[in-house]
Amino acid sequence: MTDAEKIELARQLFEDGWSGGTPEAPLAFMTDDAVMRDILGHPEAMRGHQAIKNFFTPVAAVLKVMPEEYFLNERGLSLTWMAYIEITDDNHGAENRGRYLCGEGMSRLEYRDGKVSLEIDYWKGPQGMCDDWKAHLDARRAMSPEERGAVTGA
Repeated sequence: MTDAEKIELARQLFEDGWSGGTPEAPLAFMTDDAVMRDILGHPEAMRGHQAIKNFFTPVAAVLKVMPEEYFLNERGLSLTWMAYIEITDDNHGAENRGRYLCGEGMSRLEYRDGKVSLEIDYWKGPQGMCDDWKAHLDARRAMSPEERGAVTGA
């Protein structure tokens, strides 16, 4: 795969897959035997589509994970991203229903046969809250990498 193809597949996995609204959305971009680790939420390796789908199902409808920067190497790439989780219950206070928990993270991807075969996600969890994930993301994208590095997820 070319570097441009690696970046495009990563973008699709995150924007159309993890942010796609259904538990099946990311699977189209991953090999059948893909291995995934979410360091915070699921430290044991998940192997294959069904295990990944089982992990993702509880948050699929409310999650957006939007890429920011890509770092390439010969085996794949790493990328930084901003995650947004819509608050749909009163667990964070009734006044916050409809707002978004947000947090920065990074993932490492490896590829095989034109799909992602390994994904390891590194993040601490939500770091703040915002009213509008798109406006928040647009404001972050208007910042330089140095400016983004100087702020928290909120």
